Amino acid sequence: TVGSTVVQKSGIQCYNCKEYRHVARECQKLKKAKDAAYHREKMLLCKQEEAGIQLNAE
Repeated sequence: TVGSTVVQKSGIQCYNCKEYRHVARECQKLKKAKDAAYHREKMLLCKQEEAGIQLNAE
């Protein structure tokens, strides 16, 4: 019922892993670390900025 303190967990989806029956704070899966490609791109952008290369706005 609306306003009930008991929530049916079957309709709840986790924001972290996208599975049903739990919320993000109850998620047992490890949080995904950003992958190597993300960090590689970030490092290259920083190096280009330090070198004074004009970067395109995203």
